[in-house]
Amino acid sequence: MSKFNVNKGPWTHRFAIWVFATVFGVLIMWALGFILKDIGNLTGPSYEDVQAQFIDADLLEQSTELRQEIENIEREQTDLREQQTVLRDSTSESQRTMNQLLDFQRLNLQQDVTPSEAEQQALAESQQLFLSNQTRYQALNQQIADLDGSLRELREQQRTNQAELDEKRPVVNEEYERLVDRNNLKIASIKLGVLLPLIIAAVVLYLKFRSSTYSPMVYAFDLAVAYRVVDVMHQYFPSVVFKYILIGTCILVVARILFVLLQMVANPQMDWLLKQYRDAYERFLCPVCDYPIRRGPRKFLFWTRRTVHKMALPADTTEDADGSYTCPMCSTRLYEECPSCHKTRHSLLPACQHCGDVKVVEAPQSAESSSNLTPEKQ
Repeated sequence: MSKFNVNKGPWTHRFAIWVFATVFGVLIMWALGFILKDIGNLTGPSYEDVQAQFIDADLLEQSTELRQEIENIEREQTDLREQQTVLRDSTSESQRTMNQLLDFQRLNLQQDVTPSEAEQQALAESQQLFLSNQTRYQALNQQIADLDGSLRELREQQRTNQAELDEKRPVVNEEYERLVDRNNLKIASIKLGVLLPLIIAAVVLYLKFRSSTYSPMVYAFDLAVAYRVVDVMHQYFPSVVFKYILIGTCILVVARILFVLLQMVANPQMDWLLKQYRDAYERFLCPVCDYPIRRGPRKFLFWTRRTVHKMALPADTTEDADGSYTCPMCSTRLYEECPSCHKTRHSLLPACQHCGDVKVVEAPQSAESSSNLTPEKQ
């Protein structure tokens, strides 16, 4: 009965409590995430160090030098091709200028006009620039061709070098993966070691305070810790192992919930019974067997849980003469005379609605014991 005497406060206050409890859980989740992330940033194995253990240093150095030389030649070829592009544009412009000057001189000759010295000098300069550009363009082509030959030789050497490296690479990869797995196991152990005290604290807090005033804080803390534990297990445990751990945990949780529900039906707590009795009285149904409470204006009516509050009642609202009422189906006393004010009161509720007299409510003894309560009445 204690749960029904607790002051729950207005709905806005209760809503604010759950909002801040959610924020509290999220903040704890973030804080644990920062700690676990820092642990995950611990230095792991180096691929270069493992590679140096199984592959000759000269072979690795040769591979690096060949790669650098190839990159240098490719970069040099790119620069030469860019110079060729500039020369090609300059040569085209010189050729266009030279053709214009030749056309102009040809026109002057047709008109018996002798070209001036400046025009002849401009034509000679254009011809000289055109020939110079052509010579430089051919020289660049030769340099690119020479670099192509060197590049082919270097790439052949690189293929030979890479073939030797590929023969030894599987051993390096296998050893590196082994070290990575060992490092992941180490990090997972550290993370679970950090979370283990929190898991114990979460279990203890849940067992002690799950029904107390501070239960929202407990639930928020427990959910945050549980989320981080599942995240660590999913991240580091093999998928085969994790799926069995996950399904095993779910089976235990569901089995525990089912066990509690069956226990609540077989041996119900008084707080749970009082809530059930209250809801049944509100719908004018027997709290034990769900048979309609046919008394007063409802004596000759029919209703269900969904239609009970939609019915129009007859004008006659008189009660039974003695005020008491017993369920004709399960013989449970539902209404009785209050010993304090001698008015009719609910037999299965703790307080009299007229004078407020309080009594200890016990589970009713009837032909149908409370162990036969159906899940619907929960």
